[in-house]
Amino acid sequence: MPFKHLALLLALVIAAAAVTIWLAMLAAPALSLPQSALALVPLALLVIVLVRLLRGRSREK
Repeated sequence: MPFKHLALLLALVIAAAAVTIWLAMLAAPALSLPQSALALVPLALLVIVLVRLLRGRSREK
């Protein structure tokens, strides 16, 4: 993958993450969620990705 495409993809992913967090911060008071619940969202996404990676590697063997 050319570096230009990689840099563009990385910038888009970071921008999308920033917009997602901003929208979640706006929605949290409307839904009366504690801020600790917002911190669990990235952790849950990380766990999902790790589980999928581990399952994918075990299927290949």
